[in-house]
Order: sequence, then structure tokens, then C-alpha cells
Amino acid sequence: MKKVLFASTILASLGSVAYAESGVTIDGYGRFGVIYDEGRDAEGFLDIAPAVIPNSNGNTEAYYSQNQTTFTTRLRINLNAKVETDTGVTFGGLLRLQYDDGTSGNLTVPGSADSSANTTAQISPALLYGEYMGFRVEVGNVNTALDSAPLFYDSELGLLDTSYGDSSSSFYAFSSAPYNTGRNGLSAFYSVGGFSGGVSYIDPAQTYTYDGKTEEYSIFAAYSAGAFTVSGAATWNGAGIKSNDIYFVGAAYAINDVANVGLNYIDEGIDGTDGPSLGETVVLYGNYAVDAMTFKGYLAWNNYDANDNDTAAGVGMDYDLGGAVFKTGIQYGYDSDIFF
Repeated sequence: MKKVLFASTILASLGSVAYAESGVTIDGYGRFGVIYDEGRDAEGFLDIAPAVIPNSNGNTEAYYSQNQTTFTTRLRINLNAKVETDTGVTFGGLLRLQYDDGTSGNLTVPGSADSSANTTAQISPALLYGEYMGFRVEVGNVNTALDSAPLFYDSELGLLDTSYGDSSSSFYAFSSAPYNTGRNGLSAFYSVGGFSGGVSYIDPAQTYTYDGKTEEYSIFAAYSAGAFTVSGAATWNGAGIKSNDIYFVGAAYAINDVANVGLNYIDEGIDGTDGPSLGETVVLYGNYAVDAMTFKGYLAWNNYDANDNDTAAGVGMDYDLGGAVFKTGIQYGYDSDIFF
């Protein structure tokens, strides 16, 4: 499996602005490879379109079976326009253009451009921001505090950067795909020395209200001192689901320049509105670099009642190609399935 990364920066004048600097930066990455998911073994009937002539079943359904091995591709381009005033304050806006294929596992027929289909290139809702002396305030399609907490995703590995040690809870984050115009958010971040922190607020129904959704609140704080890093975060009403509260704490230690270990704990939220608890997740992970290779591994535990087993694990390796990275990994999940 291979993940090719690229980044280019273009500084372009947006016109004559007195006592200010303005420009647009363009960056992103592309990845491609092959994935195998033992859990993709479902079969049944799929409603393909109401306009299709009824088949032998007398309806518009087609029989399907899922393929366990698929190609996957992603192309992401970030467009960041900003202006710096003569007082040193930076204002900007970010849009993301992204195409994904072969990663979602859903059965939406190509032709539907919704965010779950992953069958067409999509433009994200806008993120607007201001920055000054370590402070950053965002409005719109914002980065949220839990999703931005250091160490939260550090057990991830493989082509798709995944881990069974990740949170299984639902919560808001910057969205690469469109969403309904009722959602809006506000976040604030600050960093100085070894300290970083942030808060965020998401209203999923800013222009109207409906049952089952409420505002999400999130906070994080982290501190690094020498070889040690600690991080903690909390989210209330994650993804706008009432009582979907999530708590995270993590710590990492850099043994030396080539090796580090970390331990994360997550008190998960609930499975949908009024659903059961998703349990607790604990993951121990480590990385070791040898020349251009970085070896990765983790051991995770989660006690959600619906799991086939409570233990998951993964190992992987990144190889630096100089401007690109070859990534591979194999994982064993709570569903007793193998993924690589």
C-alpha cells in the first residue's frame, strides 16, 4: 500500500492592499493503494433507482455482495486565502476540495453527490479565522477541540491512518464534505511555550430546530515538557446527540530521538440517541525509527457490549521515499476481522 504526499505553495497577490500582506496558499496530498477488509462480507438487495424497469423480483432492487479487496484513492487540495493587517492580525478563510473512492464501504449508487457516497469530488463548507500572538479564532466549518487534542490520534497506522484505539464515538470536526446550512460553529485556540488549549461550540441547527439535536461543547488542554506530553479533552453532546459525552486523557514519552511510547484512555459516548454506552477504550502504542523506516504498533482494549472481543491490535511500517511515503499495516479488530 502506498501513500503519496505532495505539497506546493503559491503566493499570489490579491490586489493592492495598503499596509497589508495578502495571498493564497495551496497545499494537500494524494494517496492510493489497496485495502482488504475481512468484515466486508455482507450481501442482499440494494434499491438502485425508482426509474429502473422492475427486474425479476418485480421491483427495482438489485442483488449485491461486497468486495473485501478494493483500490482506494484520495486527492485533497486545501485553498487558504489570508490577509495580514498592519497591526499584525491575520484574517483568512479555508476551503477544501476532496475526492475519495473505495474507503467508505457504503452501498450508495454512483450518481448521488451526498457526503456519504464518496463518489464525487466535493467542496467543504468554509472556515473563517483570525490569528494574533498565539490566539486563533474560527467561525463556520471549524476545527473542534476534541478533534484537535494532541495525542488523540497518535496510535494510527497504515495507508488510511486508522486505529482501533481511536474513539468510536460520534463528534463534530472540520468537515471535508458538504453539510446542511443550519450547522455553524465557533472555536478558539491558544498556544504558548509547551502549553496548548482550545474550546469549541457547534450548533447543528442554527436556523431551525428539530427533535434529537442539541449544541455540542468541547474543550482540550495539553502540555509538553522535555520528553513528556500530556493531553486531555472533553465533549458534551457529541455530534449534537443529547447526553453523548466523551472524555479523553493521554500521555506520551519520547524514549530517545527514534522511539516513543504513549497511552490513551477514552470514556466513550453513547450509540445514537438514548443508545447504550460505547464503553471505555484504552490503547498502548509505540513507534521506532530505523533510517528511512518507522515501525508502528498498538494494543487496544474496549468493553462495548456489542464487541465480539474486547482486544484489538495493529502493526505497521512507514518508509520515507523522499517526497512520498510507502505505508503498510495490518490490524485485528473488535469484530474479530482482519483489516490491512
